[in-house]
Amino acid sequence: MNLSPIKAHRSFLLFVSLFFSTISAAQILVQEHGTIPGTDSSSAHIDSNNSRELKKAAFRLVPSSYLVQYAGSIGLFSAGAGWDYGRQKQWSTDFLLGYVPKYDTDRSKLTLTLRQTYTPFKVQLHEQISYHPLRTGVYLNTTLGKQFWYQEPDKYPNSYYSFSTRLRINIFVGQDFSYKLKSNSSYFEGIKFYYDLHTSDLYLVSGVQNKYLKFDDYIGLALGIKLQIRRK
Repeated sequence: MNLSPIKAHRSFLLFVSLFFSTISAAQILVQEHGTIPGTDSSSAHIDSNNSRELKKAAFRLVPSSYLVQYAGSIGLFSAGAGWDYGRQKQWSTDFLLGYVPKYDTDRSKLTLTLRQTYTPFKVQLHEQISYHPLRTGVYLNTTLGKQFWYQEPDKYPNSYYSFSTRLRINIFVGQDFSYKLKSNSSYFEGIKFYYDLHTSDLYLVSGVQNKYLKFDDYIGLALGIKLQIRRK
């Protein structure tokens, strides 16, 4: 797909519309209460169980957070939704849409990122403030545009490029602070500020093979804010 400004805009709107339509449908199902009318108490009981199972499944689709991020090798700015889970909410899966300005190229670009984060423990600094000394994980990032490829085109000699230009595998380590809101009725229950130091498969290999590279040539910094949704 050749992402001219108009096509990129249309693709972005189409994808966002589809994504949030799915989320909205799940939210509507979660908000529904009561049983589906049956002809007798037995069928009502079955319908009630089915309704609860449907609601439970839909609830898993509803994001537990929304986030925005600056940098991170996934775009100058990116935004998306996240799902926190685990006994202590130590696992998080995020999906982000990123925007890359055109800089010295002929067009801007869009990116898609799937990220898995693990925060093994936290330190409670205050009733409303908590601190995660360690957050780490991995994320996959792809850049949209026909000029990028998973396998090198035939015009290049065999094995001329050893890495895909479309897909990057990244690892990161960082920290975050969370602030819990006092209100029990607000849509958001808290806000999280985080930073990550990251590198990709390509940068990591380049850093090992090229000793003249400096640390900041293959290690990047990302800053982000995560709005945590109140789960009812």
